[in-house]
Amino acid sequence: MQFRLTETSCNEILYEGSLPDDFHSEKGLEEQKILLDHRKGKAEVTESWFRGMHINSGTLLLYDDLKLKAETDTSVLEMHFSLSGISEQRFEGESKLSSFSHLQHNFYYMPYVEGEVSIKKQNGPCQFFEVHLSEEYFKRLANEDCRILSRMAEMIDRKSAVIMSKQNLVITPQMQMIIQEIVNSPKKGVFKRLFLEAKVLELLMLQIEQYEENNSSKLQLLTIQESDMAKLHHAKFLVEQNLSHPLSLRELAHEVGLNDFKLKKGFKELFGYTVFGYLHELRMQEATRLLQDRRRSISEVAEYCGYEYVQHFNTAFKKKFGLTPGNYR
Repeated sequence: MQFRLTETSCNEILYEGSLPDDFHSEKGLEEQKILLDHRKGKAEVTESWFRGMHINSGTLLLYDDLKLKAETDTSVLEMHFSLSGISEQRFEGESKLSSFSHLQHNFYYMPYVEGEVSIKKQNGPCQFFEVHLSEEYFKRLANEDCRILSRMAEMIDRKSAVIMSKQNLVITPQMQMIIQEIVNSPKKGVFKRLFLEAKVLELLMLQIEQYEENNSSKLQLLTIQESDMAKLHHAKFLVEQNLSHPLSLRELAHEVGLNDFKLKKGFKELFGYTVFGYLHELRMQEATRLLQDRRRSISEVAEYCGYEYVQHFNTAFKKKFGLTPGNYR
């Protein structure tokens, strides 16, 4: 597998690399760290691979907007998790622009990759976690009785692009914990390989369960006018960007150009949450991430997540996860 990233404004190759077929390693497991330093930003990426599976996690800090051309010479089957930041991409042959925002995930297959990735300069780092599965490995999983896996396997056989969910799904705290376990695993050798494979399969199971649960609850087609779709997505973006000091419902409606009723009804229909239900979900997920940093006090985490009183934060956190922030930590 050969791949290349090119900065499009000056046609400068930022990174070129290769991985063995089926991600096979004679050592059983291989790992490497990649550091990139460029005038537009810097990146730190850690890779691990073994037969059937390639794991990629990294952080990107930008000084300026970045547009990349991404190319590979083989198909890509990717579990993608956007932990922070916002990116947009358009692949060759597709007219539609797709994007990943803070705490979103999806699972997709591309028979080949040649496209553009755009990332705007942001206040903080962009963090991502990806797993690439070989077609052979995936098809062994798809033999099981699972509708979405079977459908994706059929599309792979046809060499047709496919994505698990038309709308990106929200990364749950359980998914975040598994990702942290993978990234921070101290295990070595065969034990680490077994651990990584088990955790990736657990993560894939959670993706599929969430997708099927969301789909089983959809009883009717969307009734939202196409002209309102972009406004609702912008409202979602504004909620994500203002966790500590959220806009009121009226302010949010005014910002995106919808009335209160259309905003409330459309947001729930399109994203499956009320506006403030989504805000609460994001705050709780952000809290689980911040609590992993023991240098932060619980009161600091509560304040960052928009809670004036730490006891209100403790109550909300325990109601959501069944344990207090202190016990979670």
